[in-house]
Amino acid sequence: MKLKRIFARDNLKGLIFALVVSFTIWIYAVLNSEYNIYIKVPLNIIPPEKHSISGKIPENIDVLVSAIGWQILNLAVLPKSASCTISLDQIERFNDKVILTKNDLIKGTFLGVNAKILDVSPGSLSFEIGKMVEKVVPVEPKITIRTRDNFVVVGSPIVKPQYVTISARKEVLDLIDRWETIYVTLEDVHKPMQIEVPLSDTLRSQVKLNTNKVMIYIDVDLSAERTIYDIPIIVDGGFLPEDHVIFPKQVNAVVRTGVNKLIEIDPITLTVKVDYSEIMKDTIGIIVPRIDVPNGLSLVSIDPPYLYHWKVSKVK
Repeated sequence: MKLKRIFARDNLKGLIFALVVSFTIWIYAVLNSEYNIYIKVPLNIIPPEKHSISGKIPENIDVLVSAIGWQILNLAVLPKSASCTISLDQIERFNDKVILTKNDLIKGTFLGVNAKILDVSPGSLSFEIGKMVEKVVPVEPKITIRTRDNFVVVGSPIVKPQYVTISARKEVLDLIDRWETIYVTLEDVHKPMQIEVPLSDTLRSQVKLNTNKVMIYIDVDLSAERTIYDIPIIVDGGFLPEDHVIFPKQVNAVVRTGVNKLIEIDPITLTVKVDYSEIMKDTIGIIVPRIDVPNGLSLVSIDPPYLYHWKVSKVK
């Protein structure tokens, strides 16, 4: 019985060894065989100095390569090593029009491995270039902040720098009035923080920026609320006519902010307004007031949420 067990164990070891050897030979054969495969390669077009590109430029091109398995594996593991970079200083131009041929795209493609390029798609690109001008626009942060329970964001996030200088063709700049950051979502925020956020590169081939990143400062504090009583109603843009009545003449409001902010701006003064033009156009007898809240505070509620309005007719 003991000899049989030893024999069975030796057979199992031999089977496992044979499987390992077979698998190793198969892997070796696969990785040393030649294949034709399409890969996506980032496209980077460098315009002449003080010039900008006008037209839609794809972010990537599809490149058909002939490579062995080892090379394809390297391309898959290190995709950032491959790129297609073309400097327009070395490309023939027809006035302001540029046409990139298939040969230009192939010559500008670097794969990072010794593989043969068979084809590219698209087969050609055409666009225009022109002189660049500059424009200063505000930075708009695209950020979502989710705070921990009982915490609140105090005021709006502060962006530094607040403005960015962009350079592009005049017809492109005329369509831009601000520049956004990439989208960022922050979870479980419970203390003040600052983060570095890249600017969007949606128009990277047409617009140049004087900076690629901004700092965003976020003030977060424990949430606190306060009720402000008996805020008088102000008629904005005129005076309430003698034969018109608005009731009530005062309202209460609840505001929310951080604990430290409440202490900092104590006492809190709010302004409640109704537009004179709205009073004159009113036909239903109900007007919704507008309340101005200081920076750093948010309005929770107003009581009452609307005002009654009527006109008094004098009878002899």
